[in-house]
Amino acid sequence: MLIDTGASSDASVSFKGNIMDCNFVFIKEEYFAKNRDFIEMLDPYDVKKQSSRCYLFVEIRHNGNNFFVPLRESVDFRIGNIGYPVQSSTRPNAGLDFRKTLIVNNSEYIQELEQVMISSSQMRKIVRDFAAIRRLFAHYISGYVRAALKGREKIDRLYKFSTLHNFHKELGVCTSDFY
Repeated sequence: MLIDTGASSDASVSFKGNIMDCNFVFIKEEYFAKNRDFIEMLDPYDVKKQSSRCYLFVEIRHNGNNFFVPLRESVDFRIGNIGYPVQSSTRPNAGLDFRKTLIVNNSEYIQELEQVMISSSQMRKIVRDFAAIRRLFAHYISGYVRAALKGREKIDRLYKFSTLHNFHKELGVCTSDFY
């Protein structure tokens, strides 16, 4: 699942691989404990809850990074292109939230799920729409990188609450030695 896709220094993002490769994972507690200083995280300082959240591995090519998008019970899509709706009968506002994406390049922090713990209707929608999800996600990452290169990532409403603020080095948008 975790593949080094090679380094690319430009801001473009592309995707590759089998459309049916919908890999859901947990990210282990050790990752969150090591990165307690990250900003805009879901469930800050609650390592147990963070590590029990289901993430979708989305393979796109950008600087060899591995992107993990959380499935959330409630996402406000009125904000704009910040994710992908994946409703169910009991979770009408559920969706993949691109703003809370994590980059995890060390496979030691990834725990693949033996059984995916989402509804069958949500799983069918994700599998059916996976190509569109990847396309929209690649667009979101490209937009974030463009905004960061202009110094607007903390102002733009699509990106100001993004966890991608923690990954400027990985995204190739370091503008200083601060990151």
